[in-house]
Amino acid sequence: MKTTALFREIYEQHGSRGSRLIVLPFNQASKVDVQSLVAHIYNVHKLDLDFVIPFAALSEVGRMITDIDSRSELAHRIMLTNTVRLLGEVVTAKKARDITTRPALVILPMSPNHGNFGGDGLYAESKLGVESLMNKWYSEGWDDQLSIVGAIIGWTRGTGL
Repeated sequence: MKTTALFREIYEQHGSRGSRLIVLPFNQASKVDVQSLVAHIYNVHKLDLDFVIPFAALSEVGRMITDIDSRSELAHRIMLTNTVRLLGEVVTAKKARDITTRPALVILPMSPNHGNFGGDGLYAESKLGVESLMNKWYSEGWDDQLSIVGAIIGWTRGTGL
């Protein structure tokens, strides 16, 4: 309830006349939730996404190569697998509606941490995988549906991730 109240407060202070705020429950680790979210946006509300910002992460602090476990797999699914799946669902929805002149801007969460710190489970592998989307955008030809940029989130040890 606190989260809903926070979004409502932000919307009341900054929302423009005629705008609306839609808050939906979403678990980025769930394939069903990813599919349902995009279907809800495109089928129920008949909206088209302008922006996709899939910034989700799950802490894997202290997990070395010998400690990869189900939490590491869950984090990888959140940060990579379902990020790719989410973008694929958006591409599918846009293609089904023949939306080719309004690509959604995707801001990918990038990281300069490619294993440099260690002890962070599959974090580096997830971020390196996300980087490959930059090349796939070009080679797989979804440029009519998505425009992709990356935001490097920087070097820091204080985030708890």
